[in-house]
Amino acid sequence: MRVEWAVDRGDCRFELPPRFTVIERRMSGRALDAWAACNHGIVAGFDDNSLVIRDPGERSTVETAGDAVIAIFGLAPGMLLNSRDALASELCAACDLIALRPLPVPFEASLLAPGRACILVRGIALPIAGARGAAERVQIVVSWREVLNRAATTRLKRELSAALRQSLPSMATSDPFSAENAG
Repeated sequence: MRVEWAVDRGDCRFELPPRFTVIERRMSGRALDAWAACNHGIVAGFDDNSLVIRDPGERSTVETAGDAVIAIFGLAPGMLLNSRDALASELCAACDLIALRPLPVPFEASLLAPGRACILVRGIALPIAGARGAAERVQIVVSWREVLNRAATTRLKRELSAALRQSLPSMATSDPFSAENAG
């Protein structure tokens, strides 16, 4: 009540808190901001983590792919995006949505890499308008994290326990990863 009264009267002793600017940290958010700033064209600066898809909603062909995307996911220029795995099906679905209504489409997927880890993927599909005004291409910017699966986690715990026992025999009194210490 007192604060409202001070503002209404123009009391100079009352100060509003400073405004904070929010800086987007996620790659997909930064790509969306850059896409809006460059008038819905191809976004530069995400070359390693992006793909450009030609004919969204039709043949959905990979036109260009960043080096990191090629190395991790095996998506290379000239490939058709068919539903061969979880990521390709997510990308196909995003392209289909953009073909229906040319708006950015965020997506997330989790992939199981045999013998390695679970890969958590987050990205955004950005429509790139052509001469006819429709989205003739889609730029997809992706980021990912690898998470160990259960077998790899168990193997890592076993290796860490062995290394601890070997390197600190006098100091290690118990195995921190043993079942009796798990809480």
